[in-house]
Amino acid sequence: MSSSAPTPPDVPTRAKVLEAERDLEQATSARPQDPTRLASALEQAVDLCRRWPEATSGAFYLPELLGELAETYERLGRPDDALHTMQAAIDAGYSGAPDPRCRLAEILLRAGHAAEAHRIFAEVKAETPDDVWLYNNAGLEYGAAGDHERAVAWLAEGLQLALDTGDPERLVAQMSDLRRESLAALGRELDELEARADEFLAQPHPPKPAWQPQELPGVLAALDAAQGSALAPTAAVPPSESSSDRMVLVLSWFPRQEFAAALEAWPQLADDWGTADYTEYNRRLQRHLSQMPTTPGPVWIAPIRVVRLRSWCSRTGNDPASGSARSGYAAELARSASAELIAWPPGRNAPCWCDSGRKYKHCCGHPSVAATPVVQ
Repeated sequence: MSSSAPTPPDVPTRAKVLEAERDLEQATSARPQDPTRLASALEQAVDLCRRWPEATSGAFYLPELLGELAETYERLGRPDDALHTMQAAIDAGYSGAPDPRCRLAEILLRAGHAAEAHRIFAEVKAETPDDVWLYNNAGLEYGAAGDHERAVAWLAEGLQLALDTGDPERLVAQMSDLRRESLAALGRELDELEARADEFLAQPHPPKPAWQPQELPGVLAALDAAQGSALAPTAAVPPSESSSDRMVLVLSWFPRQEFAAALEAWPQLADDWGTADYTEYNRRLQRHLSQMPTTPGPVWIAPIRVVRLRSWCSRTGNDPASGSARSGYAAELARSASAELIAWPPGRNAPCWCDSGRKYKHCCGHPSVAATPVVQ
């Protein structure tokens, strides 16, 4: 990757940025995904960010690109490149929970450099002893590496911390499952700590306020007032008389290939959303979803295609620039059980709903996304 000094952007430069965006989108969305092609597209984007930061600020976020490139190098069996690139990501401002240095420890551990990984995990623990995500991460990685003694020890500390604090991060179940796997691998019986975890999990722990169907209008109104319906116009779709299904909530969302077209058609959306950056748009929608009350029925994300939205609006007499039109169109997709609907939330290891091609836990489901406040 080039280390040339930045030069002022010009028209050809902007064309290169658009080309790099297109290449990265194609490499990311390809099925099956080719990690060599993805690495090349990411390298190109990183190079452009370093050469012309002003021209790429709305298209790319350098720390995230470097983090994704490090992960891709790992997939290609290039741990030294992965390590160097992840360090560059951290130096560029990569953040998250646990401390991003844990990614360095993961790479080292998977590459067989256990002693160095131990040192990094220990350093992070000394600085952030109350971060339950650290214990979950270290326990997961040590278990995957077959070091079950260390996995049990790290997960024990994490479980105790989570139980003592009421498990605000909802990690007790996962850490207990991981620890039980390592205990079984070591031929050990379940202990008092696991009994305590069982007792804790047997108690009702609603993560968010629940609501009854008749309260739905008030819930939606509260969400709109608190977070702005312009970001994610939401529709409630009741079950049909012949169906025993529950109430469905469906939120409208512009996929990457429609995002630019929507902003071009309705520039005011950038003000409504508080951003014209696609990645930030998805992060804000993720936080909006995470803050919604618990629902008795499923939550769906409805991809909005600009041409189809306009067509639907022309038939129904709606204004396509309005949030009510987007929520109405999303409701129509839900009523027709469109195959385009995306169930939310996906599993941690499932592809992210935003179609980045990455796992949910490494993308919109990463703790750093929820931890970042929305600036209004």
